Amino acid sequence: MTFKKAFNIGYVALLLSFVIVYFVLPSKYVFTAVIILTLIFGAYQLILLKTLDNKQK
Repeated sequence: MTFKKAFNIGYVALLLSFVIVYFVLPSKYVFTAVIILTLIFGAYQLILLKTLDNKQK
């Protein structure tokens, strides 16, 4: 799997989770949930980049 394909899959999952959070959680907690989801997506990118970089070497 290429980085671009894995990134796109993760990005779609991030957007879907934003939509779910927006409609499920009370408005008081939406901002915190969005920040947490963004941090998780950033960690996913770093892990993906490191994994695919090691795979190519």
